[in-house]
Amino acid sequence: MSDQTKARILDAAGAILKRQGPERLTVEAAADLAGVSRKTVYNHFPNRFALIDEATTQWAERTIAALELVAGDESLGFIERLNTIVERGFAELRSGGCLGAEPPAAREAGPEEGARRALRAKLRSFIEGIVSRARAAGLVREDFEPRRLTWVLVNIVEGLLFIDEPEDEPFARFDILRDSLRAVLGGVLTEDGERALRDSPIYA
Repeated sequence: MSDQTKARILDAAGAILKRQGPERLTVEAAADLAGVSRKTVYNHFPNRFALIDEATTQWAERTIAALELVAGDESLGFIERLNTIVERGFAELRSGGCLGAEPPAAREAGPEEGARRALRAKLRSFIEGIVSRARAAGLVREDFEPRRLTWVLVNIVEGLLFIDEPEDEPFARFDILRDSLRAVLGGVLTEDGERALRDSPIYA
Protein backbone atom coordinates (compact mmCIF):
# COMPACT_ATOMS: atom_id res chain seq x y z
CA MET A 1 0.00 0.00 0.00
CA SER A 2 2.84 2.36 0.82
CA ASP A 3 4.37 1.88 -2.64
CA GLN A 4 0.97 2.48 -4.26
CA THR A 5 0.54 5.68 -2.26
CA LYS A 6 3.98 6.93 -3.28
CA ALA A 7 3.20 6.12 -6.93
CA ARG A 8 -0.06 8.08 -6.66
CA ILE A 9 1.78 11.06 -5.19
CA LEU A 10 4.40 10.91 -7.97
CA ASP A 11 1.71 10.70 -10.64
CA ALA A 12 0.01 13.76 -9.14
CA ALA A 13 3.33 15.61 -8.93
CA GLY A 14 4.12 14.74 -12.55
CA ALA A 15 0.75 16.06 -13.70
CA ILE A 16 1.33 19.36 -11.89
CA LEU A 17 4.84 19.65 -13.32
CA LYS A 18 3.63 19.09 -16.87
CA ARG A 19 0.74 21.54 -16.66
CA GLN A 20 2.11 24.27 -14.41
CA GLY A 21 5.84 23.80 -13.85
CA PRO A 22 7.95 23.21 -10.71
CA GLU A 23 7.15 26.55 -9.09
CA ARG A 24 3.51 25.42 -8.69
CA LEU A 25 4.39 21.97 -7.35
CA THR A 26 3.98 22.29 -3.61
CA VAL A 27 3.47 19.56 -1.05
CA GLU A 28 -0.08 20.83 -0.55
CA ALA A 29 -0.88 20.74 -4.29
CA ALA A 30 0.49 17.21 -4.69
CA ALA A 31 -1.37 16.02 -1.59
CA ASP A 32 -4.68 17.49 -2.78
CA LEU A 33 -4.40 15.98 -6.26
CA ALA A 34 -3.31 12.59 -4.94
CA GLY A 35 -6.05 12.57 -2.31
CA VAL A 36 -3.69 12.20 0.65
CA SER A 37 -2.58 14.35 3.57
CA ARG A 38 0.49 16.57 3.65
CA LYS A 39 1.89 14.27 6.33
CA THR A 40 1.61 11.31 3.95
CA VAL A 41 3.60 13.20 1.31
CA TYR A 42 6.30 14.01 3.88
CA ASN A 43 6.41 10.33 4.86
CA HIS A 44 7.74 9.64 1.35
CA PHE A 45 9.60 12.86 0.49
CA PRO A 46 11.63 15.04 2.87
CA ASN A 47 10.75 18.25 1.00
CA ARG A 48 9.23 19.59 -2.23
CA PHE A 49 12.61 19.61 -4.01
CA ALA A 50 12.96 15.86 -3.53
CA LEU A 51 9.41 15.46 -4.86
CA ILE A 52 10.20 17.60 -7.93
CA ASP A 53 13.39 15.66 -8.62
CA GLU A 54 11.81 12.23 -8.29
CA ALA A 55 8.75 13.11 -10.38
CA THR A 56 10.95 14.59 -13.13
CA THR A 57 13.29 11.60 -13.01
CA GLN A 58 10.37 9.17 -13.24
CA TRP A 59 9.02 10.96 -16.33
CA ALA A 60 12.46 10.97 -17.99
CA GLU A 61 13.07 7.28 -17.17
CA ARG A 62 9.73 6.29 -18.69
CA THR A 63 10.46 8.36 -21.79
CA ILE A 64 13.92 6.85 -22.31
CA ALA A 65 12.58 3.32 -21.73
CA ALA A 66 9.89 3.86 -24.39
CA LEU A 67 12.47 5.17 -26.87
CA GLU A 68 14.79 2.24 -26.13
CA LEU A 69 12.00 -0.14 -27.13
CA VAL A 70 11.80 1.61 -30.50
CA ALA A 71 15.58 1.57 -30.91
CA GLY A 72 15.63 -2.18 -30.31
CA ASP A 73 12.78 -3.00 -32.70
CA GLU A 74 14.59 -5.03 -35.37
CA SER A 75 11.39 -5.30 -37.41
CA LEU A 76 11.95 -1.67 -38.47
CA GLY A 77 14.74 -0.34 -40.64
CA PHE A 78 17.19 1.99 -38.90
CA ILE A 79 15.94 5.14 -40.63
CA GLU A 80 12.35 4.29 -39.70
CA ARG A 81 13.44 3.70 -36.11
CA LEU A 82 15.38 6.96 -36.08
CA ASN A 83 12.40 8.96 -37.28
CA THR A 84 10.09 7.21 -34.81
CA ILE A 85 12.48 7.99 -31.97
CA VAL A 86 12.62 11.66 -32.97
CA GLU A 87 8.82 11.87 -33.33
CA ARG A 88 8.08 10.18 -30.00
CA GLY A 89 10.83 12.07 -28.21
CA PHE A 90 9.49 15.38 -29.45
CA ALA A 91 5.92 14.37 -28.54
CA GLU A 92 7.03 13.56 -24.98
CA LEU A 93 8.93 16.84 -24.64
CA ARG A 94 5.94 18.76 -25.94
CA SER A 95 3.52 17.00 -23.56
CA GLY A 96 5.89 17.77 -20.70
CA GLY A 97 6.08 21.40 -21.72
CA CYS A 98 6.27 22.83 -18.19
CA LEU A 99 8.67 20.19 -16.91
CA GLY A 100 11.95 21.58 -15.76
CA ALA A 101 14.17 21.85 -12.74
CA GLU A 102 14.35 24.78 -10.38
CA PRO A 103 17.77 26.43 -10.08
CA PRO A 104 20.34 24.04 -8.54
CA ALA A 105 20.82 26.46 -5.62
CA ALA A 106 17.25 25.73 -4.58
CA ARG A 107 17.93 22.02 -4.26
CA GLU A 108 19.15 20.18 -1.25
CA ALA A 109 21.65 17.37 -1.74
CA GLY A 110 20.19 13.96 -1.08
CA PRO A 111 19.75 10.42 -2.41
CA GLU A 112 17.99 11.78 -5.50
CA GLU A 113 21.31 13.21 -6.70
CA GLY A 114 22.51 9.68 -7.43
CA ALA A 115 19.31 8.98 -9.38
CA ARG A 116 19.89 12.13 -11.48
CA ARG A 117 23.46 11.07 -12.27
CA ALA A 118 22.32 7.58 -13.25
CA LEU A 119 19.59 9.02 -15.47
CA ARG A 120 22.00 11.40 -17.21
CA ALA A 121 24.41 8.52 -17.83
CA LYS A 122 21.56 6.46 -19.30
CA LEU A 123 20.53 9.35 -21.55
CA ARG A 124 24.12 9.79 -22.77
CA SER A 125 24.46 6.06 -23.45
CA PHE A 126 21.19 5.99 -25.39
CA ILE A 127 22.06 9.03 -27.52
CA GLU A 128 25.58 7.76 -28.16
CA GLY A 129 24.20 4.45 -29.42
CA ILE A 130 21.89 6.26 -31.85
CA VAL A 131 24.67 8.60 -33.01
CA SER A 132 27.10 5.71 -33.54
CA ARG A 133 24.59 3.74 -35.59
CA ALA A 134 23.64 6.82 -37.61
CA ARG A 135 27.31 7.43 -38.39
CA ALA A 136 27.80 3.78 -39.39
CA ALA A 137 24.76 4.08 -41.67
CA GLY A 138 26.34 7.06 -43.41
CA LEU A 139 23.89 9.61 -42.02
CA VAL A 140 26.47 11.54 -39.99
CA ARG A 141 29.71 12.94 -41.41
CA GLU A 142 32.76 10.85 -40.54
CA ASP A 143 34.72 13.82 -39.19
CA PHE A 144 32.38 13.97 -36.17
CA GLU A 145 33.36 11.60 -33.39
CA PRO A 146 30.23 9.97 -31.91
CA ARG A 147 31.11 10.48 -28.24
CA ARG A 148 31.81 14.20 -28.64
CA LEU A 149 28.70 14.68 -30.77
CA THR A 150 26.72 12.86 -28.09
CA TRP A 151 27.82 15.44 -25.51
CA VAL A 152 26.77 18.25 -27.84
CA LEU A 153 23.27 16.77 -28.17
CA VAL A 154 22.99 15.95 -24.46
CA ASN A 155 23.91 19.54 -23.57
CA ILE A 156 21.15 20.81 -25.85
CA VAL A 157 18.50 18.50 -24.34
CA GLU A 158 19.59 19.09 -20.74
CA GLY A 159 19.84 22.82 -21.33
CA LEU A 160 16.20 22.84 -22.37
CA LEU A 161 15.22 21.29 -19.03
CA PHE A 162 17.08 23.87 -16.99
CA ILE A 163 16.10 27.14 -18.64
CA ASP A 164 12.96 29.07 -17.82
CA GLU A 165 10.07 29.13 -20.25
CA PRO A 166 10.53 32.34 -22.32
CA GLU A 167 8.11 35.06 -21.21
CA ASP A 168 6.42 37.49 -23.60
CA GLU A 169 7.84 35.62 -26.57
CA PRO A 170 5.99 33.93 -29.46
CA PHE A 171 8.02 30.73 -28.92
CA ALA A 172 8.50 28.14 -26.18
CA ARG A 173 11.37 25.99 -24.89
CA PHE A 174 10.25 23.25 -27.27
CA ASP A 175 10.81 25.62 -30.22
CA ILE A 176 14.28 26.47 -28.89
CA LEU A 177 15.13 22.76 -28.76
CA ARG A 178 13.98 22.22 -32.32
CA ASP A 179 15.92 25.21 -33.63
CA SER A 180 19.04 24.17 -31.70
CA LEU A 181 18.93 20.62 -33.07
CA ARG A 182 18.26 21.89 -36.59
CA ALA A 183 21.24 24.24 -36.38
CA VAL A 184 23.59 21.52 -35.11
CA LEU A 185 22.36 18.72 -37.36
CA GLY A 186 22.61 20.97 -40.40
CA GLY A 187 26.37 20.88 -39.91
CA VAL A 188 26.82 17.19 -39.10
CA LEU A 189 24.40 15.27 -41.33
CA THR A 190 25.38 13.89 -44.70
CA GLU A 191 23.04 14.30 -47.67
CA ASP A 192 21.57 10.88 -46.86
CA GLY A 193 21.07 11.99 -43.27
CA GLU A 194 19.27 15.15 -44.33
CA ARG A 195 16.97 13.11 -46.57
CA ALA A 196 16.31 10.60 -43.78
CA LEU A 197 15.22 13.30 -41.32
CA ARG A 198 13.55 15.63 -43.81
CA ASP A 199 10.03 14.77 -42.63
CA SER A 200 10.87 14.54 -38.91
CA PRO A 201 9.60 17.09 -36.34
CA ILE A 202 13.07 18.68 -36.32
CA TYR A 203 12.42 20.15 -39.76
CA ALA A 204 8.63 20.44 -39.56
